[in-house]
Parts: sequence; structure tokens; C-alpha cells
Amino acid sequence: MYARDFSALAAKAESGLEVEAALRKRISETRAHAVLMDSRKTEGHLAAVAERLRLESRRPDALHQMRPGADPAAALARREAFLTRVADMLDAEPALAPGAGMAVRP
Repeated sequence: MYARDFSALAAKAESGLEVEAALRKRISETRAHAVLMDSRKTEGHLAAVAERLRLESRRPDALHQMRPGADPAAALARREAFLTRVADMLDAEPALAPGAGMAVRP
């Protein structure tokens, strides 16, 4: 599910569309869903999604998602970079939302 969504965003980015806002939203949703899955099943859901994205990023048969006429090697390299960046973002600790923080009581 997630690999397909992020792959679709990679294809949109390759075609020149702005995807950063949609990417951040999907990452947030993926994190929230991972917390839910970890509590209901076993831990490690987010790490599994990140690993799946890394595997997906190296698939040579993803050219069908690329726009026609693109240099196949360059397009695959950009796709790999995009999906690897997403995996790295999922592996990183989430940043606190602006205005959010921890209250410290004396």
C-alpha cells in the first residue's frame, strides 16, 4: 500500500508536478498508521515500510511509471533517490509541529 503510494508520488515528481505537500502528508499518515499497527500487532511496522521502499527504489522494471521519452537510466536514478529519501525520512525521528513541545513542571 505505502510503496505504491510513494512510487506514484515519485512518478508525479518525475513528470514535473509539485509533490512535497502531499509527500509530507502521506509520511505523517504512514507514521500514524504505524503506531496503530505496532500497538495492535507487532512492532517494527514503520521500519518495514522504509525497507520496502528501499527495495522498491531499486526495481529496474519501474520504467512503466515514467513519462515517455525520459532517459531511462536517469529517470530510474531519480526515482531511486526520491524513494530512498522517503525511506530516510521515515527512519528519522519526526520533528515536532510548530508550537508543540513538552511542558516542564517545576
